[in-house]
Amino acid sequence: MKIGAILVLYNPDVARTRNVVELLLPQVDAICAIDNSDNGTAETMFEGKANVEYISLGGNYGIAKAQNVGIHHFKEAGFDFILFIDQDTMPEKDTVSRLLTSWQCLDKEGIKVGAVAPIGINHFTNKTISYSIAQIRSLNIDDHRFLEVIHTMSSMSLINLKMFDEVGMMWEQLFIDAVDCEWCWRAADKVGARFFYDYDIQMNHILGIGSKTVGKRSIHITPPYRMYYQYRNFIWLLRKKYVPRRWLRKNGVKYVLKIGYYVIGGPDRLAYIKNIARGIRDGIKGVKS
Repeated sequence: MKIGAILVLYNPDVARTRNVVELLLPQVDAICAIDNSDNGTAETMFEGKANVEYISLGGNYGIAKAQNVGIHHFKEAGFDFILFIDQDTMPEKDTVSRLLTSWQCLDKEGIKVGAVAPIGINHFTNKTISYSIAQIRSLNIDDHRFLEVIHTMSSMSLINLKMFDEVGMMWEQLFIDAVDCEWCWRAADKVGARFFYDYDIQMNHILGIGSKTVGKRSIHITPPYRMYYQYRNFIWLLRKKYVPRRWLRKNGVKYVLKIGYYVIGGPDRLAYIKNIARGIRDGIKGVKS
């Protein structure tokens, strides 16, 4: 059973990324590091590591493109599973073996497993990430406690490589936001795939560039450029029949509220206004770049 990790990089924090690699290498058979950075200098952090394949894309082509390069790499090498991981996610020492056991537990029950992933802990708040929009149900199978969801976030998701033959690859034009969600929804629609978090496995994950408390809620602060992709991709996904209506409803409300926060009371208002406006414009026009 060969497992390959796809590590997507973009101007990475060297110290944190080295820690990620050191934790992950003993757990997988190989790592394919796909670098979206403009300069490709991240290669030096992998020197002397025989089981790390470094691929520089020579520019930022988005997470979906990088993931597809990694998927093709491991398919050609005859691997069985891939594990997506971001440079801002810190796994535990036995995460991968436990995820595989969880996948096998679900598969044994006759479930078409799209992906299984750890519960995320917000790096900034040390609190469990909310899965309220994605949650379907909790269930116990043998000694495992699962949260079934309509999608998992890509980082630390364990996926059988055969799924990509059945479902297709990541939608590269989305570039970054909702790439993981869209693939999960497409997999559920095409082959009846189901998606799970294991309550007893955790990962430390950085969301956005920080958190801010507004009323009783903690919100993730998103950099301005991400707003373009969030609003554009939301409008694109409105046109896809397989996208869950509940996701569209709840995110539609969230994106309206975001306009209020970032445009009226947020930092760097002009940058946020420009990116939100461009995203809405290109989403409506169907611009693909």
